[in-house]
Amino acid sequence: MSIMSNPKYADLPGIAQDEPDIYETTDLPESDQADVFYEPESEGIQRIHITTDEAYSKFKGKFLDSSGADFSDSITKKISRGYDARSGDWELAGAREKETPIQKYQRLQCEMSELLEEVNNLNKNPDTNKLDCLVPTEQVEQSLKLLADLKLEETLGEELIAKMSDPEGAQLQKLLAQLQQFKQSINEEPGSQKPNEADGIVYQFTYRPEQAKLKQTARVADLESRLHRLESVIGASSDKLSRLTTATNKGSLLEVAQYLSATASLLDSSQLDHIEGRLSALSQKLQEIADKKSVLQHDEEKDKMILELYEQVKNQNIDKILPQTIERLKSLEALHNKATEFCKTLTQMELAQSEINSNVQNNKTLLQGVQESFAMNLNEINQTVMSLDARIKALKEK
Repeated sequence: MSIMSNPKYADLPGIAQDEPDIYETTDLPESDQADVFYEPESEGIQRIHITTDEAYSKFKGKFLDSSGADFSDSITKKISRGYDARSGDWELAGAREKETPIQKYQRLQCEMSELLEEVNNLNKNPDTNKLDCLVPTEQVEQSLKLLADLKLEETLGEELIAKMSDPEGAQLQKLLAQLQQFKQSINEEPGSQKPNEADGIVYQFTYRPEQAKLKQTARVADLESRLHRLESVIGASSDKLSRLTTATNKGSLLEVAQYLSATASLLDSSQLDHIEGRLSALSQKLQEIADKKSVLQHDEEKDKMILELYEQVKNQNIDKILPQTIERLKSLEALHNKATEFCKTLTQMELAQSEINSNVQNNKTLLQGVQESFAMNLNEINQTVMSLDARIKALKEK
């Protein structure tokens, strides 16, 4: 609450009457507003500088296999397994595909590692039959050492291995390198020098005029054959076409054909049955109208009024009447909807009133029963009290 709004401080000396109670400075522009971010420091938190490039190069080509992971807290004897950390990306050839030397080398390494693991497991388990393990562990380790001594990656080189393992990717990398080299050469050359055509990418477009002429001749022959068929059907003179256009009220041959096809579709057996059914229904209605007209008395004055009304409606502009009629119909529809809602509400109220009346009757019946039972109980209590008084008097007299 400010001092000026409180009337008891109004006449005190030393109080300015014509000055604001609160002084605020204007906001700085957005360019001068500094975002003050305070991050709390704690001795228990150790800050480590992490380089993204070093982290990416360290974990490049390594992944976790979660297919055999099991972290369920079960009571079975099965030992829980975590993630299987692997490094490198080995790709084996599919069925009926020729293996590359890199794929063969990787497959042999994988199979020899699995064989060494199985042999060690058989040797550690004393219950297994020694005949199942005919390959000594030393021989398997020696074979693995021979594979490792090949050093296929160092012998062939990274570029050749990339071409053998992923030829499409190698071609793409080569194309990107050429484009980058071409871009650098353009940026380094001055604008006055003309670029050498041998150093750039050349696109060649070949055009065969004989083939284009042959296609054009084929199109002209097709058009001529279609025109010949039209002339054989319609005729060379324009008499048939003029008769068609006047009979169908269509301007072009395409519109005439569409009109004739639509008319021919009406001659279908299913369409004819449908039309016949509608005509029979229409004839029945006309017969009913004729019967009703014969029964009714002929009133010349009424017929005259109907004819006058028909003439007025026919001569009057419908465009001016139609919007007003639509608005009246809409308002009439809204009125009907409100009346329907009112009828529904009234019906619900009547149902609720009937339910209330039935409940009141039930309550009256229950109240009457309670009153009767209360009177009976009161009578019994009075009789019991009177008998007790008689007994007490008898006991006192004794």
